[in-house]
Amino acid sequence: MKNMKIAVLGLALSLGAVAAQAATPPAIYTDAQATAGADAYAQNCAMCHGAKMEGGAGPALVGQAFASASNNYTVGALFTEMAQQMPAGQPGSLTHTQYEDIFAYILKTNGYPAGSTALNYDKAMGDSTPLVSQVK
Repeated sequence: MKNMKIAVLGLALSLGAVAAQAATPPAIYTDAQATAGADAYAQNCAMCHGAKMEGGAGPALVGQAFASASNNYTVGALFTEMAQQMPAGQPGSLTHTQYEDIFAYILKTNGYPAGSTALNYDKAMGDSTPLVSQVK
C-alpha cells in the first residue's frame, strides 16, 4: 500500500511538472528587442492603447482581456494585424524592425520570456504559437 501511495504521488508530481512545462510560453524575442520596443511603443502606440497597455481609444494590450486562451489568438495573426493595420491613421508605416520590437515589448508585458533568438518579421507573420497572456 505504501508503494502504491509513493507511485501515485510520483505520478502526480510528474504530471504537474509536465503541465508546468506546457504552460511556459516559448521565448521568441530578445530582451534587446523588448527594450527598443518600449520606446517605439511609447512613440507610436501609447496614445491609443495607454502608457501601460491598459487601453484607451484602442483596446488593452495586456492581460486576459487582451489574450485569453478562449480567444484562440496566435502570434502570427496578431502580429500580422498589427503590422498591416497599425498605427491608426498610418497603417504599415513603421519599419519591420519597429514592428518586431513593439511586438516583443507586448509579449514581454504579457509574461512571455525573452530568449536568444530575435523575433523576425517574416517568420512572425506565419507563427502559429498560441498567444495567451500570462498576466492574470
